[in-house]
Amino acid sequence: IQQTAKARYMGVLVVFLLLQAACNEHNFFEKDIEIKNAQWAYTDTLNYQFSITDTLETYNLYVDLSYADSFANQNVYIKLHTQFPDGKRLSKQKSFDLFDAQGQPLGKCSGHQCRLRTLLQEKAFFNSVGTYTITLEQYSREAALSGITSVGIMIEATGVRR
Repeated sequence: IQQTAKARYMGVLVVFLLLQAACNEHNFFEKDIEIKNAQWAYTDTLNYQFSITDTLETYNLYVDLSYADSFANQNVYIKLHTQFPDGKRLSKQKSFDLFDAQGQPLGKCSGHQCRLRTLLQEKAFFNSVGTYTITLEQYSREAALSGITSVGIMIEATGVRR
């Protein structure tokens, strides 16, 4: 009887792992960085480095923000820098809403923590083979934002070539 239970357990585990892999088959890159003491300071730059080998593939780029449902602001401003393999660097600023107009948190919440995945760029492509670095900096009025617990980047291959 113990052998049968063990075999069933292993079967369920294998099915779970296969389903998990199938759900993430298009994730090209994903990395979360924890924010120490949930205090994201101006000086805390977050770096996400990945390599591109296929310049014909297109990607959807997302920013993942984990935050306390008691976060004091409706949104967070982030300065994004992209460094290309040739050393060129482009920067832009973007605002991400964490709460709707009625003050309800956006994204998925559990307990007092919320996680929001926001589309940063759709159908992006990379012209050069090599290593890219995306750097994120908080760019809000406060020197340290209290309540941001982690920030991530997820890059999803679309399966569409340009």
